[in-house]
Amino acid sequence: MLMLPREHGAYSQMVLPLVTTFLVSGVTLAAALTGVAVVLGFLAHEPLMVLLGRRGARVRTESAGRARSVLMMIGAAMTVVGIAAVVLAPPAARPWFVLPLVPAMVVAAGVLRKHEKSGPAEIAVALAFSLTAAPIAVAAGAAVVTALAIAIAFAVVFVAGVLAVRVSILKVRAGGNPRAVRTTRAALAALAAMALAGLGAAAIRAVLPWTPLAAAIPGILVAVMFAFRTTAPPLKTVGWTLMSASTAAAVMLIVGL
Repeated sequence: MLMLPREHGAYSQMVLPLVTTFLVSGVTLAAALTGVAVVLGFLAHEPLMVLLGRRGARVRTESAGRARSVLMMIGAAMTVVGIAAVVLAPPAARPWFVLPLVPAMVVAAGVLRKHEKSGPAEIAVALAFSLTAAPIAVAAGAAVVTALAIAIAFAVVFVAGVLAVRVSILKVRAGGNPRAVRTTRAALAALAAMALAGLGAAAIRAVLPWTPLAAAIPGILVAVMFAFRTTAPPLKTVGWTLMSASTAAAVMLIVGL
């Protein structure tokens, strides 16, 4: 029996880029296998957390055997499926598999160092999931411009969402951390400005279509709205609203591309 990840916000980060990319680019065997590998990597997280004791000593004692078996099964399947995806992908698509692997390695390092809840690790998770759109789209035969449009739009929306959530947490955790709140707000403001300017310039110069800019705007606005509120809203409200903005981005990308 699988051990499902408890990080509920990560479900939409995993699913939305996959669904969007398949609907925009179509499905080939290599693309489908890449998607399966992504899902398996996501499912490996919870048994790994159990084995590392991150769910508590009692859970580790009671569930270590099952967690080990599940992790070995998922790891073997992910390895086989991942290798098959790369082998079956067109040669031009193979270099793109490196793109999501870079932030995935940062995530792995954060887990091993017990920093999986840190800002850099959470941003790396968001980037890893969003950038999977690039190899999947190219493996499905889509143009590189289309692949990058999907990946960049989700990267902006997801990272902005992570920063907004962290601001809400930093406001209340251990009585609040005003300095960290200001730093995170500044990072979000910089991301918003660079994303809007960069995507706008890319669209004007016909490097990218206008669709990723339009798709990113709702997520940016929602993130900024929550991050710069005087009082911290309930995390559930923040999470569901950000997920709605991410879904809106997916719809825009599907319709526009």
